[in-house]
Amino acid sequence: MIGNAYGISNPFKGKKTSLLFRNSLSHNKWLKVRCKSGDNDVRERYMKPGEDWGFSFHDDVMGETLFWCTMYKGADYKIKKTFDAYVQDKRMPHGGSYNYVAQEDGIYHSTLIHRMRKMYDWN
Repeated sequence: MIGNAYGISNPFKGKKTSLLFRNSLSHNKWLKVRCKSGDNDVRERYMKPGEDWGFSFHDDVMGETLFWCTMYKGADYKIKKTFDAYVQDKRMPHGGSYNYVAQEDGIYHSTLIHRMRKMYDWN
């Protein structure tokens, strides 16, 4: 606890990473988001139009952190897309935030390194 109070990293945890989501669907449509990893199941989140939501975690010191997410839209949330939202790569810088924006034509993604761009079409 004392080490964390002074900003010293926990030697058993990697960098802190955040997954952030935004509902930019038109016509007042709600969005459902569900994310999982090998160790964690982030409960479903229903996002109202224009809402932002996210969660944070620490990378695995062994370099094996993976979170996959499913975003759902439409009547009864039948239109969906499942994708790897975060894959830890020991060769590249990690940590920071990974941003996902749901729009009518697909899911857009950005990081501190990469500009917002369309990554996925809805299934």
